[in-house]
Amino acid sequence: MTIHVWRLTLEPVGNDVAWSLLLNNGTGTSAVDAGIIRDTRNEEHAAMDIPPLAGKSALLDPDHERGLATLLGRRLLPPMLREALEAGTHTLYVATRGWLANLPWEALVIDSDNRRLIEAAVLVGAMSPGIIATRVRTAAPFTPTGAGLAIVDAGPPRNTARQDYSIYPGGLPVGLVTDLAADAVAPGDYSMSAEMAGEALTGTPWSRLLYLGHIAAGHQDEPAATALVFQRRGEADKLTAAKWLAEPQTWPAPARVALIGCGSDDARFMEASGLPVAAVNAGAHLVTCTRWALPADAPADASGPTTGLARAVLHAHRSAKPVHALRAWQVQQLCTWKKRPTPEVSPFFWASLATYLAPETNP
Repeated sequence: MTIHVWRLTLEPVGNDVAWSLLLNNGTGTSAVDAGIIRDTRNEEHAAMDIPPLAGKSALLDPDHERGLATLLGRRLLPPMLREALEAGTHTLYVATRGWLANLPWEALVIDSDNRRLIEAAVLVGAMSPGIIATRVRTAAPFTPTGAGLAIVDAGPPRNTARQDYSIYPGGLPVGLVTDLAADAVAPGDYSMSAEMAGEALTGTPWSRLLYLGHIAAGHQDEPAATALVFQRRGEADKLTAAKWLAEPQTWPAPARVALIGCGSDDARFMEASGLPVAAVNAGAHLVTCTRWALPADAPADASGPTTGLARAVLHAHRSAKPVHALRAWQVQQLCTWKKRPTPEVSPFFWASLATYLAPETNP
């Protein structure tokens, strides 16, 4: 069976979008097509309705979501690619920056039957080869029996006067605790500092890391300010991407890393120096992150959509083929959304995920 491996690169250039399309059918990679999508101001403006604002997002309303996914699919996916996806087995690497990286690529409509991109292809986020080639360390290969570390809700206790607080103030949901039973959980009780996280990461040869908690946002001028939030003496203790990039040996990453929180992906910034890049620089072969902010579930609610998403990522990262396992969950969520659209199964949650792959050895 031939697997068609595509790489679609898109980059905003003023009000336009430049794109190129490569294809590897098993006999080498070749350039297929390239071009300019003129005047994408409407698409960029529509994308502003995706991140949550006062609890609302275009992806939570079925009609609005389908209209947006149809518009973006028609305008941003090259016709040749959409036609090729009608049959066959495909993997699509998507390399984007700026506002284009904040789109629900998995949910984009590819035909008149409301078929979505995730139904036609395995999607992978594409990271710059230069980032991978120049990283400081490479983790040991993943093993199914390898130990996993879960850093859950390590931020300070809830305080409505600030944004850096715990997401499970009443303790971890029972279902999540059950899922994490096979892993070392540190700590879920608001007691871990960034220094302690480094000690935990260096003390055992982990195969997996799940960080589930608050993420402090960076900004366009300083994407490396994006941070994992820990706590020291009840106050926020942030591990910024800049510090992680500078000291990868202090916080070594295992082969598989999941960073589940509010907008942990950094591709929306024009400069790639955020948390996924820091994780790869520290050794990760695979990084799953979130494109936009996700709401905290009700206390102790293991069935809430954000907790459910984290649990799906956890199970996928334990599997032999994590990207395929995560895709299967996303397709399941999509099928439910098409039949009975409720906020819990909307693309706002399952299409928020981006997964990047990096070779296990430097070139």
